[in-house]
Amino acid sequence: MPMDRAGAPVHPTRRQALGLGLAVAAATSLSACGIRFEDGSPGARPAARKPVPGEAFMVALWRHTEDLATRAAAAGGTGLPARLAALHRQQATVLRAELLRLGVPDAELTRSGATTGTGTATAAAASASGTSPTASSTTGGRTTAAELAAAEAGDLGPTAVTSLSRVMAGSVPLVGSVLAQRSAAATLLGRPATWPDEAWKGQSLAATFLTTTRAAVYAFEVVAAQSPSGAQRTLATSTLSALRARAAAQEAMAGSSAGPPDLAHPLPFPVTTPAAARRLAVDVLTRLRAAGARDLGTAGTDTAALGLLVRWLGETEVLASRWGVPLAPFPGLS
Repeated sequence: MPMDRAGAPVHPTRRQALGLGLAVAAATSLSACGIRFEDGSPGARPAARKPVPGEAFMVALWRHTEDLATRAAAAGGTGLPARLAALHRQQATVLRAELLRLGVPDAELTRSGATTGTGTATAAAASASGTSPTASSTTGGRTTAAELAAAEAGDLGPTAVTSLSRVMAGSVPLVGSVLAQRSAAATLLGRPATWPDEAWKGQSLAATFLTTTRAAVYAFEVVAAQSPSGAQRTLATSTLSALRARAAAQEAMAGSSAGPPDLAHPLPFPVTTPAAARRLAVDVLTRLRAAGARDLGTAGTDTAALGLLVRWLGETEVLASRWGVPLAPFPGLS
């Protein structure tokens, strides 16, 4: 503390104390907000924020989701495009909230939305996923089903799964389920997604997924047996064929880790009529969808595993929708 000439301490004036307090409070506030000023820089400019892992991909996906909502709404009617428009609006809200939760400033997201625009958002998402953007038709009239299908599939390019593997681990199930929904939407609109063949080295992980699929296969053998004729029989056998093909693929991936299949699996309720069989089909596919979304969180950064899990989740969403299960914005999570 400064001393006066006589050796007595000098007490700050009220104005000096108030100024000192405000300076300390301002410094504390800036520190709490994570703002750090670069030493020695003219004008004390804030240091650049380090993006969170996968941020560019998630922002592009969010912006493209908003664009898809606009395109789907432009298709008109009350059928599948209208349902997809509602799903994409829900996805956009949740993806934005997730970006904020991860620490992306609201101002940056707002600025991204203001400078990106609908058409450019599609290009940004396509660039992030490694695909060519499709021209937006919302400015020239109604969107056709083929145009909407192409736009949905635009998020499933060859680098989409690689980008997914770089996302924060806690966000992988959410983002992966969005990609699975894109795959399901494209398929239901008449343009099934194409997936690259990748070698999967995680035999024990494949064996875990195989156990779940085998239980679903057994359940659909019961569904088919209790659906003796008509459209339900046709749907039951086609669903069973799809699940058997998935089980065979998983068995090949699991190799020596795949044990012999169980002779039977417990059912949630007795199934002795066609009505009970339909109820079982809905129950099994709903639970299989939830298991697929949960499994996304176990693949780590293994792009082969992530790609297959997204693919299987999208296929399960399609199978479930054909049994009357409503499409979900985040299959398996909502």
